[in-house]
Amino acid sequence: MSVAVVHNSSDEGRKALGSALQQARATGTDLVVLHAYSGSPDPSSEAKEADAVEESIRASLSALGESEATWTLAAAQPDPDATTTLLALIEKSGAELLVVGSRHRSAVGKFLMGQSIQRLLLETPVPVLLVKS
Repeated sequence: MSVAVVHNSSDEGRKALGSALQQARATGTDLVVLHAYSGSPDPSSEAKEADAVEESIRASLSALGESEATWTLAAAQPDPDATTTLLALIEKSGAELLVVGSRHRSAVGKFLMGQSIQRLLLETPVPVLLVKS
């Protein structure tokens, strides 16, 4: 079993990563960082993005003072969309908890960004820890 966290290089993503790491340590489970690639059809683009994602995770952990933390990356091309991909990665990872970062949004921001997060929260088969920044 594992604790899964949705990757995002924003402040809320870093807070979620820190909380997920704490949860994984507290429960003695693995930390799995989930990421849906941008969807570029170019294979070399995916390799570059994978490197950038891993570097972003390392930088976030370093900023949290956790540069020695162990984690694995579970990533895939979005098919048909990023939310469906993340749901599949949650299932594949065997996660027992999903950690997601969030921030306060305006009404328009909630409309534009809230639908995918809402769908993720409603459709995931595991408990969710929502970390507010």
